[in-house]
Amino acid sequence: MIRTVLARNASALTLDGTRTYLVGRARVAVIDPGPDTREHLDAVAGEIGDGVVVSVLLTHTHPDHAAGAEELARRVGAPLRSAAAGTLMDGERIETDAGELLALATPGHTPDHFAFHLPAAAAVFVGDLMLGGMETALVAAPEGELGAYLASLKRVRGLGARVLYPAHGPPFTEPDTAIDAYIRHRREREAAVLAALRAGAASTDEVVAAVYGAELPPGLGRAALGAVWAYLRHLEGMGRVREVDGRWVVA
Repeated sequence: MIRTVLARNASALTLDGTRTYLVGRARVAVIDPGPDTREHLDAVAGEIGDGVVVSVLLTHTHPDHAAGAEELARRVGAPLRSAAAGTLMDGERIETDAGELLALATPGHTPDHFAFHLPAAAAVFVGDLMLGGMETALVAAPEGELGAYLASLKRVRGLGARVLYPAHGPPFTEPDTAIDAYIRHRREREAAVLAALRAGAASTDEVVAAVYGAELPPGLGRAALGAVWAYLRHLEGMGRVREVDGRWVVA
């Protein structure tokens, strides 16, 4: 009762592409319609077939998730619901013939990020909170906020799911282990940022070079810079670092 349609928009940030999820067959919820390409939207509509779409749902409004949403909603005659538009609220329930989906506010990657819990399948659709096959996902300034992100991971962990479906990459079949690894990775990065500052790095560029160095894949420089900003702001909020005349120091 859970089907996946993979978009052909592979990149360093989307991995093998955006996964559009269909929950149910007769009464269908579509999660993250993906890019606005005829090929992908035709594939999604074809997979829906004779089913009635009860809602088109967005985990958040980044284009790789949401660009095709309005067109798909128009084609299938269904309401488009997102936190950003004020049409999706924490705790809302969406009825499908695969069971009830529960909408959960999970900010951090973006302020408007939502996940969707399907208790009947012990499954959670986690959007960009996690990337399949990875131990980290992008949380970058100005829209990413690490404190909220860590709280969202813990909220998902508390659901007791058996499988997590990310928008990019394969499902997580050992959710607790995966979430623990994600949280551990964040703590290790925080420690690396602090170590870089103690070693003399003071600008964000210097911290990026110290933390990521040669590990940074081509094309991810801007993402790494945004991630370091998010770490610094998070540590600043905890009183562990401060900014003095545009330079960062350990408090």
